[in-house]
Amino acid sequence: MRGDAAIGHKLALRAGTDGTGGVRAGPFPSPSIHGGRTMRLITAILFIFAIFLVDGHSIRVGEEERRIWMPIALATFTLVLLARVPLLLRIRQSVLTNPAFLLYLVYLAWLGVTQFWSIGAAEGRNHILALWIAMLAALSLSDEHPHRTALIFAGILLLAIVVSWIGAGLGMSWVKGTEETWRMKGVMRHQQTMALVCIAGLILLAVWHLNRKRAGATSPTVWLTLLALLVLATLLATKGRSLAVFFVVTLFIVAFFHLDGAAKMWAIVAAVVVGGGLWVAVDIILPLVSRGGEETLSGRLVVWELTLAEIEKRPLGGFGFGTYGKYFFSLWNNWAPAHAHNLWLQTTFETGIIGAVLYTLFLMAVVRQGLLYQKTTGALSYSLALAIFCILGGWTSVFLGEKITTLYGLLLILMFQEERLRQALAATPQSRPVHDAQAQPA
Repeated sequence: MRGDAAIGHKLALRAGTDGTGGVRAGPFPSPSIHGGRTMRLITAILFIFAIFLVDGHSIRVGEEERRIWMPIALATFTLVLLARVPLLLRIRQSVLTNPAFLLYLVYLAWLGVTQFWSIGAAEGRNHILALWIAMLAALSLSDEHPHRTALIFAGILLLAIVVSWIGAGLGMSWVKGTEETWRMKGVMRHQQTMALVCIAGLILLAVWHLNRKRAGATSPTVWLTLLALLVLATLLATKGRSLAVFFVVTLFIVAFFHLDGAAKMWAIVAAVVVGGGLWVAVDIILPLVSRGGEETLSGRLVVWELTLAEIEKRPLGGFGFGTYGKYFFSLWNNWAPAHAHNLWLQTTFETGIIGAVLYTLFLMAVVRQGLLYQKTTGALSYSLALAIFCILGGWTSVFLGEKITTLYGLLLILMFQEERLRQALAATPQSRPVHDAQAQPA
């Protein structure tokens, strides 16, 4: 066998699965939904499409943004959940008792508790409900293979990028943001959002390609290179500077995990060389990503300082989930940043120190789970690479720890899928790493 079928078959042989990601329970067939593989694929596509809709372009009527996509995304999550209820009801108990999932449940429960003293309980409840439904929908898709999820995400990302560049070629106003400097926003809500989905796509493609190499499968090198270059060009057009730096660091960490033995040192050496080269060539590179006179870091320092000052008023429980914009809009004369530009400041402001600690423990549990996945399967972990980038990017931005976002939903679904696969492999006698050439079918 070749390609994804070879990888999926090797994993299925180790895990006792049916080859589609559904785990068999002894002699009984894996649960299925009406329509078989076609419906399974459709629900997976719908989930990824929904998480893109969450951060989709907001239609403007005059100066007002009409964010119409969230209700549609929520309805899509619900549709996926209803279609896959049989699979959700028969999920492995070990998946439901792993530390990452339990910590996330405790965190969601704490979000509900904060509504008792929230300054904007109505909006907070809506966002908490969306998180619960998205989480359950992602959990219902846990029997799907993470490789397939990565490809679906890449496919929808490609569609979003193509439409965005067509819009740019036609001179459409929605392609760029409201700043004077041209930055690619495309079909996403913000330039930063476009940068984030591009980075997520590149990370998934890198892990997908390296996992194929580890499994002894060939990759469509030409098409993969063209796709990566298109996504990279779009990322550069967004001019997301700090996020691009965190992305490069994440790639070196992925390379470190991929290499064996003394070769790991080459990843460290390459990181130093590339970092030094970027430092030397800063005068050449900086104009390419310049945003004119915009001083991004200076602006963030002001936001951080003011956010910290407000946190001191309610340090333990915060002001309530989903209240950051509402609070500062009234405090700062009808203006407020979209978020605190720091994951931990945002989480602490809305859910207090307790919420920030719970969410940090959840992220650490995802990292631990990803490391266990790599050890058990011999494959690189998508969720680990994505979590590392999210932790790094969380220092200057917020795309986790608040309402559902594209990367938030992607991290949840990959986390559940990899944990289910790891548990299945761990329960299989004499399982071997998927890239081990000497591993024979059971």
